[in-house]
Amino acid sequence: MSDPILSIITVCYNSSDVLPGTLNSLLAQTWSQFEYVAVDGASTDDTVDLLAENQICFEEKGIPFHFISEPDKGIYDAMNKGVSMAAGKWLLFLNAGDLLASSDVLEKVFSVPSRGQVIYGDTLCVYQGQQKLYPALPLEHLRWEMAFCHQSVFVERRLLAEQPYDISYRVCADHHFFLSMYLKGIAFDYRPFPVSIYEISGYSDRNKLLSHKEKLRMQKEFGIFRPSPRWLLREIEFYGKEGIKYLFGQRLTDRVRKNRLR
Repeated sequence: MSDPILSIITVCYNSSDVLPGTLNSLLAQTWSQFEYVAVDGASTDDTVDLLAENQICFEEKGIPFHFISEPDKGIYDAMNKGVSMAAGKWLLFLNAGDLLASSDVLEKVFSVPSRGQVIYGDTLCVYQGQQKLYPALPLEHLRWEMAFCHQSVFVERRLLAEQPYDISYRVCADHHFFLSMYLKGIAFDYRPFPVSIYEISGYSDRNKLLSHKEKLRMQKEFGIFRPSPRWLLREIEFYGKEGIKYLFGQRLTDRVRKNRLR
């Protein structure tokens, strides 16, 4: 069999409650010229059994399925392992609990030749049952924040093979990678439709302060850090939100987010 066009990589750990949704989302695709790679971090629940049980479902549809289960050094180390296992020209990271936005989304993406080495689209974000479309931002936003959701971007495998995620960035290694590609002049190709469904409760969301510090670190690393009134306003906004969250707790944050997603 020739190499697949796409490798979809799932990183998971003790994810038996949310992994079935991800697997079913992939099995429902109308376009199946992809392989599936799962990298489990030595789960102690039923995750590995679930992967083994579903392997035949993928293979019956002609979708190659590979998985490993072993300890890792964090989510980005696991992603790098997935890259080393992948054979597709393109990569998509769809982790446990993440879903593709529709059954034909892969067909829509790959029915049109890419004009770049990175393809990205919009994201449907979910928080406590509320869902809202979050369009990708202009690429210049990569200088200070992610312009798109990691689950909604396809990357040529050779780029990540040549420059794996820097695991010294515990929360923002994906942002670090895409900012590096942007500054190098790698071509990005935007598709104006939602690619994935992502629930706002992941690792980066639970580590806002570390994420903020890592963004400042990468700006300094790439020599693009410039104190300015705009930068100061963003700092005031971030620490103001964190202060309110500290004073009033998660319940206020939940209420504000649910209002935004209406």
